[in-house]
Amino acid sequence: MVLCAKAKLSDAQRVKRELVEHHAGLDGWRSVKDATHIYYPVAKKFPTAHATFVEHDARAVPNKGDLKERLRGALTDEELSRLAKSYDLVGTIAIIEIDPSLEAKERVIAAAVLEKNPAVTTVVKKGGGHEGELRLQRTVFLAGEETRETIVTENGVRLRVNVDEVYYSVRTASERLRVAEQVRAGERVLVMFSGVAPYCVVIAKRTKAAEVVGIELNEKGHALGVENVRLNKLKNVVLINDDVRHAAPVLAERGISFDRIVMPLPHTGSDFLDEAFAVSHPGTMIHLYDFEKEGEFDQAAAKAEAGAQRNKRQIKILRVVACGQHSPRLYRVCADFEVL
Repeated sequence: MVLCAKAKLSDAQRVKRELVEHHAGLDGWRSVKDATHIYYPVAKKFPTAHATFVEHDARAVPNKGDLKERLRGALTDEELSRLAKSYDLVGTIAIIEIDPSLEAKERVIAAAVLEKNPAVTTVVKKGGGHEGELRLQRTVFLAGEETRETIVTENGVRLRVNVDEVYYSVRTASERLRVAEQVRAGERVLVMFSGVAPYCVVIAKRTKAAEVVGIELNEKGHALGVENVRLNKLKNVVLINDDVRHAAPVLAERGISFDRIVMPLPHTGSDFLDEAFAVSHPGTMIHLYDFEKEGEFDQAAAKAEAGAQRNKRQIKILRVVACGQHSPRLYRVCADFEVL
């Protein structure tokens, strides 16, 4: 017998989402169904209007095996060898990669992902790389609840994201924490390309920064950022829906400068150094993100130096750190430097 949340099959995805949001799932156990209901094994009761809690002697048994083991028999050994070893989990959404040769069985693979991970309510596949000025990545729905929106928990904050409409990476959560840990009490912080405001929210929540300002061009990203500020009950965050090239000079004309500037746009962030220097002052700390090949991380520092020279400013490079692998031999790096 195990405690379960009992829900009608029509309410299954709704209850599964509630279970995940309340961290109530019983790790290592799978859900079971009968003709009319589904039973989710839970570690605790949680607020819900769509389920009741019962002791169930169901066939709830520990999950066994990884994804390949679950798919053994459904896929040949050759097909299994082409199965991606991992996938991105963004809140309750699993984003998987499907080899073109496996597209005929992509829904079988997606169903196995859904069954394997109790935290997953939606499975989509990547529809291509990040494209365009806003770095958006389209996805294709495969299984579960057809949605692109979810809530992510990271670094003690909650963030609502839409995996198709905004750029957000779960893989940089530890980097956001690294930057936040450097923020001193009373700092005024600017986050360029702020997206759904993960840097803004984490910094505001975890530090005693006086003010955190975010600038985001994407209207949908900005709207979600505003919601995330409310979701985390923050009072010291200001979000601006504008192009950095326009917003930064306006701030500079008003005599506004910042103690710390975060530039999390690895593809073209260095193109915005003029705007960063315009709202900096002696002592400003800048975090410039870049993509560089293995063994060439010093190129990020060189770009910072070139920007400083162009703006007739002096800087001191403090460190260049790797903060994630983008592709084989290509890394996301961050050059931390101080304006002198």
